[in-house]
Amino acid sequence: MRKATSGRLKSFPLSESEKEGAVTRFKFPGALGAACLSLTAGVLAVSAYAPFHYTWLGLPAFLLGFFLIVRAESFKPAFLRAWLFALGLFVPGLYWTVRSMNEFGRLPMPLALFGLILLAAFLALFWGAAAGFAARISKTLLSRAFMLAAFLTLAEWLRGEGLADFAWLTPALALLDTSLEGLAPLGGAHLINFAFFASLAALVLLLLGKSRARFWLLLIPVVLKGLGFWGMTETWSEPAGRAEVRLIQPGLPVVDGWSRATAAERLDAVSSLMKEPWPAGESPRLLLTPEGILTTDILRLKPADQEALVRFVDAAGGVPMLFNGFRRDEAGGWRNTSFFAADGRLTVTDKRKLVPFGEFVPPGFRWFVDLLGIPLTDLTPGSMDQKNILFGKNFRAGVLICYENIDGEVLRSFWKDPDGAPQLLLVTANLGWFHPMMSGQHLDMTRLLARASARPAASVNMDGFSAFVGPDGRVTALARGSGKDVLTREVELREGPATPYIRFGNAAALILSVLLAFAAFFAGRRALRCGSQGV
Repeated sequence: MRKATSGRLKSFPLSESEKEGAVTRFKFPGALGAACLSLTAGVLAVSAYAPFHYTWLGLPAFLLGFFLIVRAESFKPAFLRAWLFALGLFVPGLYWTVRSMNEFGRLPMPLALFGLILLAAFLALFWGAAAGFAARISKTLLSRAFMLAAFLTLAEWLRGEGLADFAWLTPALALLDTSLEGLAPLGGAHLINFAFFASLAALVLLLLGKSRARFWLLLIPVVLKGLGFWGMTETWSEPAGRAEVRLIQPGLPVVDGWSRATAAERLDAVSSLMKEPWPAGESPRLLLTPEGILTTDILRLKPADQEALVRFVDAAGGVPMLFNGFRRDEAGGWRNTSFFAADGRLTVTDKRKLVPFGEFVPPGFRWFVDLLGIPLTDLTPGSMDQKNILFGKNFRAGVLICYENIDGEVLRSFWKDPDGAPQLLLVTANLGWFHPMMSGQHLDMTRLLARASARPAASVNMDGFSAFVGPDGRVTALARGSGKDVLTREVELREGPATPYIRFGNAAALILSVLLAFAAFFAGRRALRCGSQGV
């Protein structure tokens, strides 16, 4: 390949056969300019997510970031550009964590911001490693672009349930209102990620003017979008009856080490919102309250608090209700638990997926918690084989407690219940610990799981944006963005065979990523053996 330099700018002209109908010359900045552009592209990419949903700005920013990374021909510059892009994405996108450290953890703002940057820098390593190894292994531009797509898909899986268990801001969440969301029932978030990254690779190569393969490159995003459209129109579940569901959004303040509110005061405040008459009808009823009302063991409440708990349950008027608290298990460990009161019985669902740095310290990060001075005791996670709750005429619902909607690991466990799969998803959360921008991101994760499972969802939050979501991932009713609210809707329950994602999980995305990586590697080697000039 011929190279020409002019000052700090580099150009990459194409061969004569590739110039026709293509963009034939780009001006490309040097190392410092590429680094700055990568960081800027990452910051702009945040706009594609909630609460903004500016896909017209955020998705082109992803394309720019991918373009910059692909242009790096060795490990170090590729690693740096991808790491900076991801850092630019995660620092503003995860800004909501600062409030919990600063306001409730009583950390000075500089320390809280330092904690945010450390978290973002760690998560960005997954992107950096993916890009660096793609550049090191690949032999041509084409192989590098598609190997990057494959490795980024695998990196997002590792950042999530594969290893780090923190796939917040995974690209699939920025694509909920595009045709690619139709891939969710087929392979969940990571299949959407794979299709997105593969489309970016094809578009970058088209921009670089690889005309000899232009038809095939254009075909890739067209086919993937077409598959997404098919997924959106396919009937993945069928009606299974209707239920009246009420969401109680009490808007209670967070209980931290400095709060003085008693359990009785909090229970009575919620009880006062539960007395609204129900619509006339014979549909089964279900009442949901959010995580965070009780912050103590309900079996060890003071007498006044016990009386308030009785009033709280009685306020439901016999309607089956879900509420949250803590309990001690037989081994003396603490569990975050949702309690389901129905027909005079109390059943429990323990939280299975705990919040890193909030409910447990990830292995190897105790130093980080000690550095920030956060008082933190590890909770005990629940098992993955817990039963779904039963209400009405043999209807079942799966319960997701707050962070459990970050990926499909807990969701898929609902279909392992031998008594039956859920017809409804219930999400209960207390997001008051964080900046309000988190609420929209959390709701989008619920939307993605509803689409992937073809089940409706009822999501109740302590302080805003409680919502009903249809099996197509669309929000059908939304509570106030802050403060008290009560939302009641008749929900159409759904049943039917498990979607491919529920049955096979991330298998499709992982297999396709590995196959694409091998295909890109051998295509690059073949191009070199044949003496191809490539691009």
